[in-house]
Amino acid sequence: MIAIEASDPLEELQRENEVTERLLERLLEEAQSLRAGRPVPPGEISAGLRLLEQYLRVHVARLDRGLLPEAREAAMPTCSAHLDKMDEYHLEEGRLLTEAKAVLLDHEKGRGEPSRRLAEALERLTQRDHEVGTYEGDYPLSCLRTALPEDASKRVAERFAPTRRELSDLDAHVQRHLASADRKEGSPLAVHCAHEGCEAKGRAQVVPGPGGRLELVAPKDGWAVASQMVAPHGSWVVRIQVHFQCPRHASGAPGAELAATAMALWADDGGHAGPSSIGGGRGPSGMPRPPAPVPGTA
Repeated sequence: MIAIEASDPLEELQRENEVTERLLERLLEEAQSLRAGRPVPPGEISAGLRLLEQYLRVHVARLDRGLLPEAREAAMPTCSAHLDKMDEYHLEEGRLLTEAKAVLLDHEKGRGEPSRRLAEALERLTQRDHEVGTYEGDYPLSCLRTALPEDASKRVAERFAPTRRELSDLDAHVQRHLASADRKEGSPLAVHCAHEGCEAKGRAQVVPGPGGRLELVAPKDGWAVASQMVAPHGSWVVRIQVHFQCPRHASGAPGAELAATAMALWADDGGHAGPSSIGGGRGPSGMPRPPAPVPGTA
């Protein structure tokens, strides 16, 4: 598991750098695949960038508001110089993240030379973030281990407490994202034909899509999928009723393509609230995360 109980706040910050490093390694692997001409689902890259951005946001807030007020009182002159550099480095990380997200959008829309540009943007981001994380661990955090008094360390730990739950949630999302690297064709979904009396079965796919959505791909060889109903279910969940039709019954299938519907929800891996649509059997179809149970599945 990624989430490991740290014994002091400096160890917590170092552990966060290690988690960030694993996200960077995944993004760099995707950049290398793009350079080699191998397709990478944009949703996978989008999920990685989104998690990296959220994780760095919490990490930087802990460093700036939790550690630095105590660290500046205790730090030696050379350590203070290292701490001063972190503000500049974090701003640079934010700029490179923004650039990578903009290039990803171009990639999704097929503008210019999207694969090459996206690979370069991801390489710049991962290289610089790796350097910043290494510098943070080797210099400011390292020198504070001997300089930060025990009572100050306890106060920092108290300041960290309000963000521990959020960080634990992010750790779980990162774990799932990293584990998905082996699912080259998405997650399988066993389905059966919704036509009364038909016993045909097939295997659909749930794959990452742009903007934090999931895409539902109908089984091959003529299967169709059509949405029947969307209903809110609590504050953060929607239920989407979906019917699959085998090739024999697809042409006369009831239901229609779902129009885009705004939904205020937080995606399972930190995605944005936004429109959702499920296509009627014309290739991948987007739906929000987390997916609700799908009626008509085996």
